Amino acid sequence: MEQSSSRVLRAYAKINLFLDVLGKREDGYHEIISLFQNISLYDRLIISKIDNGIEIKSNINLPNNILYKVWEIFRNKIKTPNYGFKIELEKNIPIEAGLGGGSSDAAAFIKFLGDEFNVPKEQLILLAAEVGSDVPFFLEGGTAIIKGRGEIIEKLLPIKGYKVKILSMNKGVSTKSAYEMLKPSLFGKAKCNVYKLYEAYQLRDLKDIQNCTYNIFEKVLLPIRSDIVSAIKKLKKECIVAAMTGSGSAVYGITLENGDYEFVTRGVEYEEIKL
Repeated sequence: MEQSSSRVLRAYAKINLFLDVLGKREDGYHEIISLFQNISLYDRLIISKIDNGIEIKSNINLPNNILYKVWEIFRNKIKTPNYGFKIELEKNIPIEAGLGGGSSDAAAFIKFLGDEFNVPKEQLILLAAEVGSDVPFFLEGGTAIIKGRGEIIEKLLPIKGYKVKILSMNKGVSTKSAYEMLKPSLFGKAKCNVYKLYEAYQLRDLKDIQNCTYNIFEKVLLPIRSDIVSAIKKLKKECIVAAMTGSGSAVYGITLENGDYEFVTRGVEYEEIKL
């Protein structure tokens, strides 16, 4: 297939402006409540047709690349295509950082497959949920309150006008191990309602943004990760607020003017260029 038929997608990172765990569910997952926000840091997927199967080339070695899982579930549950795809993955989002890079990459590939084979959005959402808890959010993205195990998405009007600084650590955090560290005594201890934080962002209420920003995983990770503590302290000196995102290990700071990234209203989108 000619290079001119390649499509390029951006898969945007996310930060958790608020993240609490309310309890452990009978199905083994945790019940969360979170305020997700996409930011302008992104991976790129360059996708072109090949005769069959899937080939993935990446600038970072990812032995268990989530894109293989997307392809397998798509073939089993939705359609077995009579051709395949080559994906060149340009990873810019740090891994094991709480920035949702893997989930965003998965959503970008799902969006592409949905468009390629005219799959209804409802089916794509079910496919995304099977791939991973955070993946459905990225199909729409922007600003949303997330509940359940990640599959309940309350899309909100976008938060605008803020900049973001990101500090990533040399050592990542496994999401699975971070959840295993949580004790029931820590569940549901945020001092603010998530909607109060969202409103504070919309009203530019900097005091409530500082008071209501929360991440439960800081309770278990900060005592054992001095590098994360140092990063939060550094960003707090130059930002409105600073906190860890997801289950770590990356830290974000929010500013009104100087930042490397900004809030965006999409989880994934096509780059309007043809290679």
